[in-house]
Parts: sequence; structure tokens; C-alpha cells
Amino acid sequence: MTGTKSQNALRVVASLLVAVLLLWFFFRKVSLRDVGEVLAAVRLGPLWAAVSLALISYGARAWRWGLLLRGVGKPRYTTLAGCTAAGFATSTVLPARLGELVRPLLLSARAGLPPAATLASIVAERLLDLLTVVFLFALALLTGRQGQEALLPSLLWTLATVAALGTALVILVKARETIVAWLSARATGRWGERLVSFAREVLLGLSFWGDLRHALSLVFASLLTWGLAILQVAVTAQAFGNTLSLREATLVLAVSVVGLAVPTPGGVGGFHAATQFALVTIAVWPLPQATAFALLHHAICFVPVTLVGFGYMLVVGFSWRELRRDKP
Repeated sequence: MTGTKSQNALRVVASLLVAVLLLWFFFRKVSLRDVGEVLAAVRLGPLWAAVSLALISYGARAWRWGLLLRGVGKPRYTTLAGCTAAGFATSTVLPARLGELVRPLLLSARAGLPPAATLASIVAERLLDLLTVVFLFALALLTGRQGQEALLPSLLWTLATVAALGTALVILVKARETIVAWLSARATGRWGERLVSFAREVLLGLSFWGDLRHALSLVFASLLTWGLAILQVAVTAQAFGNTLSLREATLVLAVSVVGLAVPTPGGVGGFHAATQFALVTIAVWPLPQATAFALLHHAICFVPVTLVGFGYMLVVGFSWRELRRDKP
């Protein structure tokens, strides 16, 4: 137990140190006074529109989550939305993407669904997110009128990634019974049984790939979720008296998602640096404006949903002990 606590403490410290390092990198070449002046001139109309779009996109994400869980149960939309907000709220303040654990386990506790199934749905959701973002990134590269030759290697790599992931998913779905049987024959002990159960639920969550109607509904939900996020980026640019085309907004969003992969609380540091880099290199924004945009965009993405998430946890009586009991 002591060793586990020490490892957790080290992860937290390492995550915070990475965030501090990335924030230093983010601010190192820009005047804070210039950034403050840009933020002071932000237009409130587009700002509130961007906040609304952010919350609607989280709502679309919750709806898509319900579609992913269709084979397991039909939790109420309000429960899905509340647990989605609670998960993102947890990830905002805690390192190591703990919200990705809180969200499915809280849904399991609130809706009475198997914990293995709700955890597996997050794996399926992340695969859908990856496929969608890669597809939109490829589409944005393909529709560019300038620099297509320079971007051709990135486009080819992106299309190859989509094709490889799609093929792998089809193979997994077609061979899921064989895979589960193979794991069951080799699993021993309590943890072996848990692994088999989790693998079975993950493959069940991916079974939509073999159901055309279900797959199309999830594709639509994914495009809606990320389309709203792209629109949010474009509207946020208007708050600075500037414009981003949908193509530019898509590329900025795709690069910022890469920054979110760094496991810091709320993506702090990585998200900021990636967004700043994308605006300077893709949209050719001045550094102070790109820095101010990254700060405001991060706040729009995370502060409202965090307030909603913690409000939901307060209303339903969130308990870490209850979540530990529900772990598979």
C-alpha cells in the first residue's frame, strides 16, 4: 500500500513538473503585458457563443456514449451527460487522466451497468475520436489550396493511419469470439478473469463496426461532436476580431489534440503550447494573439464543463469509496 501511494505521488509530481515546463516554454518568448492587452480587448458576444458551443459539444459526446453502450443498457441521457461532465472535471484538476476512470465507474454506479462494459466503452470512444480527428485532419489537408506538395507526406501518413485502424477494427470485430476464447484458455487467477471480461466488453463495444446502421449513427455523432468543436475554435477567433476558416480551425484543433496527449491536469501546458504553435504556423497569427487565444480557448474548453461536472457530483453524492467498490 505504501509503495502504491509513493508511486501515485511520484506520478502527480512528474505531471505537475511537466505542466510547469510546458508553460515556461509557452510563455518564454512573449510579453505578458501584450497578452493581457489582447485579452482585455476580447469581444464578449463571440466568447459566450464559443462557451455555448463547447457545452453543446460535450452534450453530443454524451449522446454518442449512449450509442456506444446500446448493447449493454440504456442509461438516461441526463446521467450520461452528468457523468461525462464529471469525468472531464476530474481530469481538469487531477493528473494521469483520472477522469477517464471516474466517468465510466460513476456511470456504472448511477445506471447499474457492468463496470467492465462502461470502462470498455471509453476505449471504443477513444478509438472513434482518433479515427474522426485523423479523418478531419486529412480532409483539411486535402482541401488546402496552398502548400499541398509540402503537406503531401502528412496527408499520405494520415490516410494510411485511417486505413490501418479501420482494417484492424474490422479484423477485431470479425474475430472477437476467437480472441476471447484464446484469452480464456490462457487466463489464470482473478486478474486473468478480469482481463478476459474486459477484453470481451471492449470487443462488444467495437461490434458496431459490423452493424452498418449502428456504425453510421456513431459516425454521425462523432462528426457532430468534433464539428461543434471546430466551430467553437472558429467562433473563438472572432472574439479576438480575427477569422479562421473551417480548414484552419480544423488544423488548429487537430494540433491541440496532440497537446492534450501529454498527461497533465486538464492538458495544461501541452494544450497551450500546441494551440499557440498551430496558430503561429498555420494561421500566421502574431505571438501575443496566439498566446491569448490558447489561454482563452483552454478556459472555454475546460472551465464550464468542470463547473457542471463538480455540480453534478455534488448533487448525486459522489464517493471515491463507491467507485473503488465498483471497479471490475
